[in-house]
Amino acid sequence: MPLDISCLPLCIDMKSFYASCECVDHGLDPLEDYVVVVSDKNRSGSVVLAASPKMKQDYGIRTGSRLYGSALPSPYPYF
Repeated sequence: MPLDISCLPLCIDMKSFYASCECVDHGLDPLEDYVVVVSDKNRSGSVVLAASPKMKQDYGIRTGSRLYGSALPSPYPYF
C-alpha cells in the first residue's frame, strides 16, 4: 500500500524562532552568533522576546527575562 503524504503532519523546529529570523535578516548565523530580541531596546526594563542558542548557553539569557536583570555583555547585541 503506498504512503499517503497528504495527511502527514508538518513539524517545524521553532527553537529561538524570532532570534533566528533576526539573524538571517542581518546576515548572522543563528547557531553561532549572540542575538537577543527585546520588546523595546531603549528601555532597560524591556522583556527578552527571544535569544539565540549561543546567548542562552553562554549568558543564561531566557525568554521573558528583563534586560536589567540579565548579564548581557556591552554593547548589547540585540535587535
